[in-house]
Amino acid sequence: MKKTVVLLGLVLVGHLFGYGQLNDYKYIVVPTKFDVFKKENQFQTSTLIKYLLTNEGYNAVYNNALPIDLMGNPCLALRTNLVDNSSLFSTKVKLSLVDCNGAVIFETQEGSNRVKEYKQAYKEAISEAFGSLRGLNYSYEPKDNEKASETVTISFENDIRSLEEDSDNNANAVVEKKKSDLSKEQMVRPQIQEFEEGNREKNLLYAQPIEGGYQLVDTTPKIVYVLKTTSSPDIFLITKDGKNGVIFKDEGKWYVEMDENGSKAKELNIKF
Repeated sequence: MKKTVVLLGLVLVGHLFGYGQLNDYKYIVVPTKFDVFKKENQFQTSTLIKYLLTNEGYNAVYNNALPIDLMGNPCLALRTNLVDNSSLFSTKVKLSLVDCNGAVIFETQEGSNRVKEYKQAYKEAISEAFGSLRGLNYSYEPKDNEKASETVTISFENDIRSLEEDSDNNANAVVEKKKSDLSKEQMVRPQIQEFEEGNREKNLLYAQPIEGGYQLVDTTPKIVYVLKTTSSPDIFLITKDGKNGVIFKDEGKWYVEMDENGSKAKELNIKF
């Protein structure tokens, strides 16, 4: 019993030490292609992991869009690795955060499930594993010999912006800015060319360019979603009713999926 308590204490100390160490790093780099996969963003794992990190307050960036200060000093960041221990009948993954010298600074719990469909299986397993990174009150603390500088990201306009900035208030602020420049009729009226009557479907949404993305408007006309661009032309971040979500393209079709328990992807009919 005494030995068990000592071991448990060592584990807790190790975890607390890891938590504190995270504050030493300004960025967490998410690969667009993990080593365990053959394709970029396979099963949308890269998008999901960056989304979860950003939503929790971590400054996550893709490895193909590094900030200038990180390019000059790779040790400002931890790299995300996806450890896949899946078997024939179950999906098992965990995340490890590795420093510039290859040392594992933090490793999450293992998330697992027996869902047969790969995309959903990895989504659930990664979300479960990510529980180890929630609620840690991460806050970057630059060292005395480091000069704290403003984050400047190459091609930032195509990167996923901080989800804290993508709240409903900021989404509304974009709309309000447009109202100051355009009349309500000009802002909301879909700019659509004449096309065959058969294409005027009830659920068709029209994408109108706005600052930082698009707004999807139905035939009412009414703004249904405000889309924020990411580094992928087929993936957008959204906020709706106080909840965050993603609109993405898969095999030529558009889908929306909200960040909530039991959420399933819903097909959308969008005309850009």
